[in-house]
Amino acid sequence: MPDSPMTVALDAEEFKQDRYGFIEHLRAQSFYARTPDGGTIFYNQEDVAEIFKCRDFRFYFEGIDETKSPYLKKAIDHELLNMHGVSHDRLSRLVKIALRDRIVDGMRQSIEAISRDLTAAFPNTGEVEFCADFADPLPSRVLGPMFDVPYVETEGLNDWIKVGGRKLDALQTGVGIEKVEEANRRIHTYLRDLLSERRENPGEDLFSELIQAEIDGDRMSEDEIVYLSAELASAGVDTTRTQLPLILLALLQHPDELEKLRAEPGLALRAVDEGMRFAPLPWAIPHQATGELEYKGLKFRKGDVAYALVPGANRDPSAVKDPQNFNITREGRSRNFSFGAGMHACPGAQLARMEMSVALHDLVSEFSTIRLLERPDWEPGHEGRGLRTLKLHVERGAEHRRPQ
Repeated sequence: MPDSPMTVALDAEEFKQDRYGFIEHLRAQSFYARTPDGGTIFYNQEDVAEIFKCRDFRFYFEGIDETKSPYLKKAIDHELLNMHGVSHDRLSRLVKIALRDRIVDGMRQSIEAISRDLTAAFPNTGEVEFCADFADPLPSRVLGPMFDVPYVETEGLNDWIKVGGRKLDALQTGVGIEKVEEANRRIHTYLRDLLSERRENPGEDLFSELIQAEIDGDRMSEDEIVYLSAELASAGVDTTRTQLPLILLALLQHPDELEKLRAEPGLALRAVDEGMRFAPLPWAIPHQATGELEYKGLKFRKGDVAYALVPGANRDPSAVKDPQNFNITREGRSRNFSFGAGMHACPGAQLARMEMSVALHDLVSEFSTIRLLERPDWEPGHEGRGLRTLKLHVERGAEHRRPQ
């Protein structure tokens, strides 16, 4: 074991200037690095996978001040992502019963129709702003079939989710906390009212399946259904909204791969997986040691923090052939940690992958030309992680041209 790992802050300028080059520099020194306050950073797949198993570590939100809003802290504590051990195992099994293939596949037709409606609004030839014109409305409209409610109702729900999803930032900084709490209260009230209705008249939607999921007589409580549904909706909307533009940008910056997909749109799901490996949304996922332990010669005390650096794991040269290359036809499925892994793999991953693959399939099938108009505009402070705008020039293929 190298005895001189580097010490580096996770917001260091070196990451902003050349994220992957700097990660490889860290990797060359040791299999781990340290943060200035004594945290441990892991970036190899083997180590990140071990952290995500959550046997000796558990997911951890840093810097939360629950006195700012006990209501938001309760909501976070009830999310599947934050649970550990027996309580997590129980709820996770119930969720898997609800998220059966029949339900997810049954939503495909609705998602395909939503995607077609959005691309139909694009000009035959002209400019589109992909984030606002497609990536934002696609997942918000999927809330309709997810809860089996009219789209007009999901518009308000989507607005609340946009604001309410900032629970962590609000509890850490206090910024906008009143609006975030109000949005969460609105989401939870809406879902409790819907729950009362669906108990009497269950449907074929995901929400109804969560209500009815049962193992040996055990079902979710009202709080569990409400908080979990809000978590799934938020994760499904925000992940797709933010990750899809990153995948499309990777394709546009690798025109040979875009042409592969255009020639064979059935590769769309593989393009999603490779895009999430190559251009992941998550950064460093913090976990806490649940007790004293030793891992690869490193000693941890209870409460010590270990960070799973997702971009590093996704491009680990010991686990991925040519990891710096973007290749949608690479052998096997592109393993990535963008949806987590192990105990805390995202329960909505299957649905989000389907949404994004449907979108890519439609885009390359419908448009003979898709190209960048200008350099993408990144979210402030999140360069390389989230796009604010992605302006494109599109030209519809002759067989798909619409009357204007």
